[in-house]
Amino acid sequence: MGSDEKYRRVKRALLGLLLAGCVVARPATPSLPDGFPSDFPVPPNARLITASGPLPFVPAEMRTMTAQWSSALSRAELEAFYRAPHPGWRATGPGSAPPSLGPIALPSAVFLTHVSDGLAATIAIGMPNPIDSGTLVAVTIVPRRPSSSP
Repeated sequence: MGSDEKYRRVKRALLGLLLAGCVVARPATPSLPDGFPSDFPVPPNARLITASGPLPFVPAEMRTMTAQWSSALSRAELEAFYRAPHPGWRATGPGSAPPSLGPIALPSAVFLTHVSDGLAATIAIGMPNPIDSGTLVAVTIVPRRPSSSP
């Protein structure tokens, strides 16, 4: 193989890597994972930022799904939204409000259960999104725990 042929191969390989990098680096529009409850309450005017799961290589009872939205609503409005009744979902606790740490904003939590299949949702509300000045809503959906039979 001559040096010209070697040069062409290296050039083609580098061009291929460059093009592959452009495709990989292109931001994709996120979508909710398969199996994410279609009736999950999403705040009005919220934009989905990330979503993932369930991971197939972990045991079924640990296959969580996550989603994160940025909302134009305030933290108080989002807390009220998730504490209000939603069809198909019920609150499983009063949630929690974190202590104030001055300029550091800790999220508050709301806990919901899907009535039809027992999925549990933990919703963290209140972290500021510096990119769009919105309020972040992070949701983790956990499958129902198997009932223990004696």
